[in-house]
Amino acid sequence: MKLEGGKISSSHLTFLIVGFILGSSLILSPGMAAKHDAWLAVLVGLGEGLVFTLIYLTLAMRFPGKTLVQYNDIIFGPYLGKVISLGYLWFFFHLGSLVLRNFGDFLTSMIYPETPIAVFIILTTLVCASAVRNGIEVITRCSLILVVFTVFSVLGTIILLAQDMKFTNLLPVLDLPLKEFIKASHSAATFPFGETVVFLMVIAFLDNVKQAKISTLTALIVAGLLLVLSLLRNTAVLGVTEGIHVYPSYQVIRLIKIAKILTRLEIIVAVNLLTMGFLKISVCYYATVLGLAQLLNLRSYLPLVFPVGVLMVSLSILQFDSVIENIFFAFEIYPYYSLPFEVGFPLLSLIIAIIRGIPKQEEEKGNRKQDSVDNI
Repeated sequence: MKLEGGKISSSHLTFLIVGFILGSSLILSPGMAAKHDAWLAVLVGLGEGLVFTLIYLTLAMRFPGKTLVQYNDIIFGPYLGKVISLGYLWFFFHLGSLVLRNFGDFLTSMIYPETPIAVFIILTTLVCASAVRNGIEVITRCSLILVVFTVFSVLGTIILLAQDMKFTNLLPVLDLPLKEFIKASHSAATFPFGETVVFLMVIAFLDNVKQAKISTLTALIVAGLLLVLSLLRNTAVLGVTEGIHVYPSYQVIRLIKIAKILTRLEIIVAVNLLTMGFLKISVCYYATVLGLAQLLNLRSYLPLVFPVGVLMVSLSILQFDSVIENIFFAFEIYPYYSLPFEVGFPLLSLIIAIIRGIPKQEEEKGNRKQDSVDNI
């Protein structure tokens, strides 16, 4: 049963993954617990995230043309496989609602304090729903323009803030306890690099699956380096005051003032950040409705787009009472909550597939059945 007729190229996948990783990471800076060593924590977290991604890619390459939901049934059987798939779909759905809430909190805290958060969450979901209804090919094409603009924005702000940077703010390096640094780097690995597990629902639609590894790893490295540069910028400009800001990237960009001409650039950058959030939410939203349609054996995922969107909006609004609760969950609970979905189940699936000789075993069964039919 084919629910998605679109095909994406490896270059499109690279842009989409870069946008996905940047997503809310440019607002809620990963590795914040490491303070002025946050950039180093993200760099170490990138290394851990690359290991996670190699597990995902190895698993995906064993089942070309199939999504995570489809090969869970092959690996674990039709019953246990569906239970595990439901767990993944909950994670994708919950991740989408978390990103929605991140951007809702950001807008109400920094730009529109008098506007109810529900307004931003509902409007963002409507835009993402429109993209999801048009399929993964449309979402990836959006990323081509939006990601390029974001990359130029990050690099441009670094250049414009060069005169305000004091690299002594980065010293001393690694002066916090090793235990805290490892915790911060692991947090950076799970958010945002480990979240690329959602692309196990997307890689199946590549026009050349053999290029998935190069495209995905390239995207992780590019996005990781951009995050490191943005964290270096924030620390070099804000120094010790970085820790008191909930959204340090936004605060840094507000400081840009060149000849009283280039000022108030934070609004442009805020719009830019929202575009990355749009890509991340859309991918999570798409993975949820596509996977649910495959579980329910539907002919199309379109009937699920509206009800899943309503549920995502509801969860996004109700799950936290304040920005502080959201940030506490992101940096204290999420690194452990996400581990089964980002490492546990994918690694277990790969080990079982290797031990059982899947999918070669399935291909041999299919060939034997075909030979029996031919003989009859």
